[in-house]
Amino acid sequence: MGQLVETAWESLNKRGEELCGDWVKITRTRDSLIVVLSDGLGSGVKANILATLTAEIATSMLVRGARIDDVVETLAATLPECQVRHLAYATFAVLQVFYGREAYLVEYDSPPLILVRGGKAVSLPATERVVAGRTIREARFTLENGDYMAMVSDGYIHAGVGGLYRMGWGQKNLTTAVERWAATQGDAHELANALSRTCLKLSDGKLGDDATAVTMRVRIRRKLTILTGPPSDPTLDAQAVARLMSADGAKAICGGTTAQMAARVVGKPLKVAWRPLRPGSSAVAGPKLPPMGLLEGVDLVTEGILTISAAVDRLKNVQSIRDLPPDQDAATQLARLLLNADRIHFIIGDAINPQQLADVVRGVPMREIYLDALIARLNALNKIVTVEHL
Repeated sequence: MGQLVETAWESLNKRGEELCGDWVKITRTRDSLIVVLSDGLGSGVKANILATLTAEIATSMLVRGARIDDVVETLAATLPECQVRHLAYATFAVLQVFYGREAYLVEYDSPPLILVRGGKAVSLPATERVVAGRTIREARFTLENGDYMAMVSDGYIHAGVGGLYRMGWGQKNLTTAVERWAATQGDAHELANALSRTCLKLSDGKLGDDATAVTMRVRIRRKLTILTGPPSDPTLDAQAVARLMSADGAKAICGGTTAQMAARVVGKPLKVAWRPLRPGSSAVAGPKLPPMGLLEGVDLVTEGILTISAAVDRLKNVQSIRDLPPDQDAATQLARLLLNADRIHFIIGDAINPQQLADVVRGVPMREIYLDALIARLNALNKIVTVEHL
């Protein structure tokens, strides 16, 4: 199934500032990952705008296939050096990873990326060259399953200056910290949270500079396939079910009629999973969802429209599984599967359920409207989503 670079990031504002002067842009395409961290000169609104412009320009150009030289030249022309302090208006670090393995790193006036492999920091084969009057640092390297990476802004290097660390946390101590946290085998979100907590503690909660950490873990890619709705042509029922059952990774069915069709095709019994909600569950206060089903070979079987709609609600304002409540209702379980997956493939049957004709809005089935909302949210979460209709 291949490798994937799992990402997470957290930003901490300089004391007294409502906006962070750092900006992170993470973009996934079918074959690559682009991570850009930019640190605007100074702090507050101006720094935020400069960092945002830098990250957005760099990302949009790289997505279109531009060379890094073109990116640097464009940024140099758009954001010239400060004539008073002779500093760049925004520094940046760019990491491109192709197929989860081949990495290309470019850094301009930013702290070096930390790569930890097997519990030890790895020295990257970096070289320097001048582009448009800017000295950039480049490195090409191959990632391995289990690698951890941390990309930080200057605020982390200077954290705690004058306190526990007279000159600040520093690159060496930060690297040691990443090595220790990587030994716990946690995910990228846990590493970002650990770094953030330590940075705040070292600064006694009053940061002298914006501080951002982008953390990454290389792991095996996780895939989820969802079958929802019978095909418009009943002769395609067997094909739709075969596509689901032969798929790699986790499998889910959303829709009672769809589940009955799948059970008939595979010749297995469809059972109802009567599972009471956990006492005090937040789902108790929401709309009551139909019970889940059990079908051999399928990880999750749920009702259709109500569950998909509720899953969209569960995914609002969350970034990872740990942001979800511990509920066991169908919508939360579906949201959990979706957040756990990196690639999500929807097999959508286009048959109109006669019992749901009233749920057609402007000629579009309600199920499709909710699916569009779900897919939009998954795209916002940097999931790779593919769809096929039958």
